[in-house]
Amino acid sequence: MNSDDDGPPQAQAQAQPSANPTTTATHATINSTPFEPPETASVITEFQIQELVVEEHCREGEQKDTDKEASPGRGQEEYDQFLRLKAMFQQDPAVHDRLVRRLDYRILPMLFIFYLLNSLDKNNAGNVRIYTFLADTNMTPKQFNLALSWFFFTYAGFEAPSNMILRKVGARRWLSFLVVCWGIVTFGTAWCRSHTDYYIFRILLGVFEAGMFQGALFTLSCWYPSEELQTRCALWYSAAMLSGAFSGLLAYSVGGLDGRYGMQQWQFLFICEGSITITAGLVGFFTCVDFPGRWSSRFFTPDEMQYLSQRVKYQSGPVAPDEEFRWSALWEAMKDWKTYAIASLLAFGGSTPTYSINFSIATIVRGLGVSTISAQALTAPPYVFAFFCVIAIARYSDKYQCRARSLLISYSVGLLGLVILWPSLYHPKLHGLSYFSLFLVIAGFNMQAPAVGSWLGTNVRNPAKRAGAMGWQSTLGQLVGGCTGSNIFLAHEAPVYPTAFAVIFILVIFGGVGVTLINWYCLRAANRAKDQLGDDAVSEYTEEQLSKMGEYSPSFR
Repeated sequence: MNSDDDGPPQAQAQAQPSANPTTTATHATINSTPFEPPETASVITEFQIQELVVEEHCREGEQKDTDKEASPGRGQEEYDQFLRLKAMFQQDPAVHDRLVRRLDYRILPMLFIFYLLNSLDKNNAGNVRIYTFLADTNMTPKQFNLALSWFFFTYAGFEAPSNMILRKVGARRWLSFLVVCWGIVTFGTAWCRSHTDYYIFRILLGVFEAGMFQGALFTLSCWYPSEELQTRCALWYSAAMLSGAFSGLLAYSVGGLDGRYGMQQWQFLFICEGSITITAGLVGFFTCVDFPGRWSSRFFTPDEMQYLSQRVKYQSGPVAPDEEFRWSALWEAMKDWKTYAIASLLAFGGSTPTYSINFSIATIVRGLGVSTISAQALTAPPYVFAFFCVIAIARYSDKYQCRARSLLISYSVGLLGLVILWPSLYHPKLHGLSYFSLFLVIAGFNMQAPAVGSWLGTNVRNPAKRAGAMGWQSTLGQLVGGCTGSNIFLAHEAPVYPTAFAVIFILVIFGGVGVTLINWYCLRAANRAKDQLGDDAVSEYTEEQLSKMGEYSPSFR
């Protein structure tokens, strides 16, 4: 990881000691940094522990190890070929940039559409609530909030297993399957008749939507190196901002359909969203991206495809990560402290404020003295503003390789919005100021999401463990943050909601800002500890052992 005080990436790479060129990784990718706890007396001891784990994996995969020994030069030949292609494509930066943009055009659009629909179908509760949904289903506000909470139990619980299945079967088939399934659930919700029905639909929606967020992030982390990853995550994640704007406009558009064909406005909303989602999922079976090595495209030559698919694999040098799929990698991720640090950022700095505001923004805006239908339309502009802010902070973070700094900026913007919004709601003459503050709140607490995802994605090297870590941290973060966020805006406290704003403020300060600083310090300390080991620490291991050690390899930065 490069911290705010470490300087530009190139300067850091020059400052780090050189290592054996045949076994060590380059030090340029300093954002991807593991950490052994500062209280550990000897860093070597941690590496020796990792070596025991490596030896155990080697015994379990003895037959595969024999196959590798039969062709010992295969990995080096592939790396040499990659270096040749890298030199060819990077000799002209403009040509290289155009090549990466072509990859963007091929990968991002379908993932963008999938996540837009994911956010649309997940967050439509705020839109249907201010129509006649509660009255038509004989549901109390407490039962409605409980249904939102049930969603997060299955949504969070299935994220880690879904990510492991994704790694096993491939992104194209698994993600498209999930989209079709949750589209059917959304479509069926139009015929909800009671709170029990809504509980069931939200539980099923959580099951199928669980794999999209971390699944898409993991897929992007397999194609883009650390210096490009957050910008692409932001371009993809910005779909959530557009969904916030689009959901308000879509809800506004069905406002005049009340009573048509014997159905209510909220029923038309579910039918429209479900139909669009099912169609997009079916198209995805033919157009969605897959993992490197399992996917090719007629838009690229064989040399271009080989270079693009190996950039992440060899971004740290000739020692490739261990790409073997193991279910035990999930357990390894669950034991890693980095998973829980990022889970705290997701839960308290991200999920709690974003979900609570998403579920309640239409109600807050209606409390500013506008009609129900106008409130739906007025929820759109803050999300459009957030769309541009998310992309801007990600480009800044990738340029200067400063995940921690970008997170602190994001939290500051969101907290500033809360400081303005909370007291202004007590004054009827300040409705304009209240509405302005929503722009800051929504932008700030959404700007952090791509940084959180890419920070973990670039600090867990081996793909199977990375899939497990991203899934497990999201399980914890979404469960805690989602259940909290969906229950803190209490109807009897409208329109000022003191409990909600106090909870958000405290959690973001301690669970967001505080943990960001701790994570940054620990990762930087690990870098410096490794730098002091010298080349001898690397020479004690074979390339295969270094590969299986992943981010705990002394050659990995």
